[in-house]
Amino acid sequence: MSGGLRAFGTPAEVGRVHSRFFNEAVFELLLYPDTPLLVKAGGEGVEALDPTLPDMSFVRLRQVGGEEVPFIPGSSFRGVLRSHAERLVRSVKKEEACDPLNHKERESWNLKTACLVKDKDKGPEAYRKVCYICRLFGTTGLASRVRVGDFYPEKEPVCSTRYGVAIDRVTGAVAKGPFEMEVVTDGSFRGTITLRNFTLGQFGLLSAALLDIGEGLVPIGFGKSRGLGRVRLEVKRLAIYTLRSPEGALWGVGALCEEEVRKEFRLPPAERERLDLGAKDAAKKGIYHVLSAAGEEAVRWMEKAVPRWLEEIA
Repeated sequence: MSGGLRAFGTPAEVGRVHSRFFNEAVFELLLYPDTPLLVKAGGEGVEALDPTLPDMSFVRLRQVGGEEVPFIPGSSFRGVLRSHAERLVRSVKKEEACDPLNHKERESWNLKTACLVKDKDKGPEAYRKVCYICRLFGTTGLASRVRVGDFYPEKEPVCSTRYGVAIDRVTGAVAKGPFEMEVVTDGSFRGTITLRNFTLGQFGLLSAALLDIGEGLVPIGFGKSRGLGRVRLEVKRLAIYTLRSPEGALWGVGALCEEEVRKEFRLPPAERERLDLGAKDAAKKGIYHVLSAAGEEAVRWMEKAVPRWLEEIA
């Protein structure tokens, strides 16, 4: 497939990546708590004054029928996902992962200051000037390629209460407490993560972070130092959408866009933006060609792509 796949688009759109469709990966995930899990509610409003609720309650969503169910906000999961991706990238090339909370003019803790995009910066210039992490997860003035949805209960969560105290460092007696923590000990949560217009390296980095979370290496929620928050992830379905037949391979945006766009955004060359998955022919769904896998096969695709982010930032 000489020169890579070609996507739809008019000449006037050349130079704009976010306004066009090149490729998209959709991860449909099931999350299971391996150890008790607590994603804390905000503790504001009427709930904060209710004496029957635990001191730290699991965040809940009110459904149409009025019932409140525990759920994991997409913003909470996204924060863990980005933080671990930053850690991975800094371990290899620290200048490619900024500190998004540090907006001062000098570095703190030996971390790069937050990437800032000015209003006058055009798309290609904005994309080139930010770090590798911000190209994937976005920053102020630059849209993210990753969308993380909320995780809702698939299997009814089993909640229980754990108790804790604060110990006086001098006397060894209880200084504060006991206080209550509402934790989920069993059940499952279903959620979706979408990655659009990605390079193979960006797909590989997102996959690496998800695989580490799924292995229990990266806990989520409150009480991580107490052993809370370790989870398992099951890939129910991984679907890759393109506008042309992928011929059993995963294609990055560098192989799907025009040469002008590739140069403007400094995307990887087309010859490095193809990963053979050994997949069967893609299914046709409307205008899209869809490669899909589930379970161990989906994990194999993700593992195969992981090394690409190391090559991309080298």
